[in-house]
Amino acid sequence: MSVAHLGSMGLPSRFHKTVKVPADQLLEALSQILHEGSVEENIGGKTFKSTVGWKAGVTLKVRVIPEGDVSSLEFDFSYRGLMLTILIVLVAFIALSLILSSLIPILLSLAAILLLVYIASLELNEFLRKISDTLSGLEAEYHRMKLMKDRARWRSDGRNIEDLYRRLCEKHVKMWGSTFTLEYKIREYERQGLTRDEAIRKISEEEGIF
Repeated sequence: MSVAHLGSMGLPSRFHKTVKVPADQLLEALSQILHEGSVEENIGGKTFKSTVGWKAGVTLKVRVIPEGDVSSLEFDFSYRGLMLTILIVLVAFIALSLILSSLIPILLSLAAILLLVYIASLELNEFLRKISDTLSGLEAEYHRMKLMKDRARWRSDGRNIEDLYRRLCEKHVKMWGSTFTLEYKIREYERQGLTRDEAIRKISEEEGIF
């Protein structure tokens, strides 16, 4: 699953993403983005904890769960700092309103609260955009490096491509009654930049044709 643009999510509380990057590379990138936070070791993964911006009052926890060549990311947001700031502003302006016997401070407090929420939203969306761009770049680079390694391996593979294709066809006809699924997979890999021969070799590896 490709990385969606996270920066359009407003003020999220929790969401999950799967990234096609091994956990070790992902952990290194997150360490740079969340360099002011802390890292906790968990069973099956690591959790990063960091604040978002310096005015937002938002705390983010990101748990990284390795799953082979992909990684699961669990984002968990806390707005306690923001809520505390809003409460302090509200109490202060209510007190001022009682002292002055006027509703103007109450109206000003509402404007101040809206401004705080707006600032938090801006900082959070900029932060998520940065994470989204980083994850997209990591996925693209990992795909490029993996393809280079695959191509080097395929070039050294002495198996005959026509024989591999014939055996794939036999397998698909036996299982599905046609080669439609096989040709569809080949076309999909060609759309991703592979040649037809490379696609056949990749599918042969995936389906255990030796």
